[in-house]
Amino acid sequence: MGHKPNAPRKKQPPKPILFPKKGPPLHQNPFALQHQTPKGRAKFREMLKNRKNKGGRPLGVPDGHTKETIKPIVDKIKEDAKRAVIIMKQDYDIEDPRAEEALTIAVEIMRTPVHNRDRLQAAKLILDFTKIKPVAKSEITIGKAEEFLSSLLDDDAAN
Repeated sequence: MGHKPNAPRKKQPPKPILFPKKGPPLHQNPFALQHQTPKGRAKFREMLKNRKNKGGRPLGVPDGHTKETIKPIVDKIKEDAKRAVIIMKQDYDIEDPRAEEALTIAVEIMRTPVHNRDRLQAAKLILDFTKIKPVAKSEITIGKAEEFLSSLLDDDAAN
């Protein structure tokens, strides 16, 4: 009652390689081996630090601008922001220098062509500094609602 093993599966012959890989295999590539020694890692770090093209836009430069094209725009916005804060300082009695500086930066951010989320946050900060939140309005509506309920109860008691 012996069990006979299955015959091995027939396979196609291997296809010829049309485009053989050029160059040494990975384990012989000097750039792949370079990271295995401290001297090689230091050399690679130095190479990265000294390369000319760092890639990407500099910080603070929005989409569609270069560092050179955004600089005059930002300089004009900074001057306008300082003038706007001087006017706000007179109108809203802002005496704290930290608040004045925060308002100046917020006005700059709101005017620069950056992401909309940042501009909206800056606008909200400016409104918090300059305008009073509508608290009294909700108190009036609550008072009217209370008066309405008491008038309903008075009408019900009269009937």
